[in-house]
Amino acid sequence: MTTCVFITGTNAVGKSSVARAIMDRCGGISAERDMVTYLADGVTCLAGRYLGCKYGGVDRITNAKGSSCTSELANVVERGLSERKVIFCEGSFMNTFGLNLTNAMFKADKHLIVMLYADARTLWDRLNGRSGGKNGKGRDFPKVMQRQKQCAIAAQKWHEIGVKVLQINTAENNSEQIVDTIYGALAKL
Repeated sequence: MTTCVFITGTNAVGKSSVARAIMDRCGGISAERDMVTYLADGVTCLAGRYLGCKYGGVDRITNAKGSSCTSELANVVERGLSERKVIFCEGSFMNTFGLNLTNAMFKADKHLIVMLYADARTLWDRLNGRSGGKNGKGRDFPKVMQRQKQCAIAAQKWHEIGVKVLQINTAENNSEQIVDTIYGALAKL
């Protein structure tokens, strides 16, 4: 049985930190090819590239024209699941519910959505911390909050079609706690 896990959330919510914690728990990266990052445990992989970059994942998947997009995600998930039992897909492009994402999710036998969120003050502080106080490198903060709302709406839609959804506040849980919660939910799928 294969499993696909989507980790969604807005900018600065902690998606990449959780992905890194998963990599650490699984013994690190063993290989990266064809837009899939394979982990040393022999069971787990992640969609997208992570080697040599601070932020990776689905946002680093490109189409034939070189544009970042989710149109290739189903193919990436299928490639990853041909060699591993579990694939994690994380990135800011995962904040919606649509054909590209459902096609990717249902390449697996089991499914989980992990929607990460935080309060506005925490997100503001994290964005400012990333950019030396320059408001998240010019990010439009209302758009960041709108993206968080879009993630919540998408999570509701996933729930309505029967996909297990975890909503986790990253202001109250660190990456290790979140990974523990994810693996606890995976054990119950």
